[in-house]
Amino acid sequence: MASTKKILQKTFIIASGLAFLGMMTVPMLTVLRGNANQNQTEAPSEGAPQQPTAAEIEQLKSIAEGYEKVLQREPDNPNALQGLVEARLQMGDLAGAITPMEKLTKIYPEEEGLKQLLAAIKLQVENPQLPPPQNPLAPTVPNNQGGGTESTPPPTQP
Repeated sequence: MASTKKILQKTFIIASGLAFLGMMTVPMLTVLRGNANQNQTEAPSEGAPQQPTAAEIEQLKSIAEGYEKVLQREPDNPNALQGLVEARLQMGDLAGAITPMEKLTKIYPEEEGLKQLLAAIKLQVENPQLPPPQNPLAPTVPNNQGGGTESTPPPTQP
């Protein structure tokens, strides 16, 4: 009778321990599986520019029209100029982004980034085979390579 009781206690302790471990690992596996799925649904290539869909282009056009209406009332509104430049760059309308960029560089002549972006846009319009310019007006994700815009692949192990 005493040995049966000890066997039941040991079985109960082992089963409780396994249940406890299962309760801890299932949520962790769910979190890890969720992160893996989230990484798969992100952009396939961070460095390559994505082409906007037709719906996004229509939305960007309406946004650009809104900024143009603001600029009719306030031609030197920096927020509207910046928004118009960003919308046109996202649509791929580099030539249309030149005029508002020139106004922005006149408003902020000390901003070297604006001058560089304007020069890059003009160069891209003149030479369409070049890669599209980076938009410093839009928020970017800094890399850990010291602030450069290009990312280098990690070193390979022999």
